[in-house]
Amino acid sequence: MAKIITVASQKGGVGKTTTVVNLAHGLALKGKAVMVVDLDSQGQAAVALGVDQDSGIFNALVGGGSVNQVIRGTGRRNLWLVPGDKRTATAQLVIQAEGRDIFSALREAFVAPWNGKPDYIIFDTAPSVGGLQEAALALADLALIPAALDHLALFGVTGVLETLVTLTRTRQWAGGILIQPTFFDETTRESRRNLEELQHNLAQLLSQGAELPLLAPIHRATRLREAAAEAQTIFEFEPEGRSAQEYAALVWRVLEEVKA
Repeated sequence: MAKIITVASQKGGVGKTTTVVNLAHGLALKGKAVMVVDLDSQGQAAVALGVDQDSGIFNALVGGGSVNQVIRGTGRRNLWLVPGDKRTATAQLVIQAEGRDIFSALREAFVAPWNGKPDYIIFDTAPSVGGLQEAALALADLALIPAALDHLALFGVTGVLETLVTLTRTRQWAGGILIQPTFFDETTRESRRNLEELQHNLAQLLSQGAELPLLAPIHRATRLREAAAEAQTIFEFEPEGRSAQEYAALVWRVLEEVKA
């Protein structure tokens, strides 16, 4: 049975899709079969992986297409993508208008058809509340929350954590949580202060004595932007660089958290 990783924030501009594609390729390089499902209507996972955007998400959820019809190769061994575009948001509206359960629709379209492979399904979600993001979180064995180290970082994290608390109550969700700080700049006082604030506030949000699910930060790096511009992951663009090492650490941590 595939393990589900949902990458979510309720704040945009936190490095979410960068985290998705580098985690996915990192897992693929470890020999794991990985399918990225891009539920964000901006469709940036396709752009980042050099794949054409199309309405794969819409077609699978409401257009009658099967996942086998909408999955695309990425030119990378063990790594596939179900791309989306602006019609993804329309799919959510259609499902709701039809009175269907979004959770069930998502599970039946992308999770239920598989028996064995892929090892991991990674949902890239839009920075919004409810709808497809909530359904993807409800399916998750692991919720991965990127948190840009700016003044508003905690708001995106808090929103997802509150959704997970609700899902624990309403759907008996029992997955794991990891929080990945991004855009860290150790030379600035603001970045260090925001990381400390994130640590402090998480300690207050979580039950007393609980281990903070906070990972080592990923630094702000021009090389990550340059890799994205070339439609490459950091493991292709600069495999020996600091950013590749930092994302490799995330890959290993995910493999420890959710074994497939």
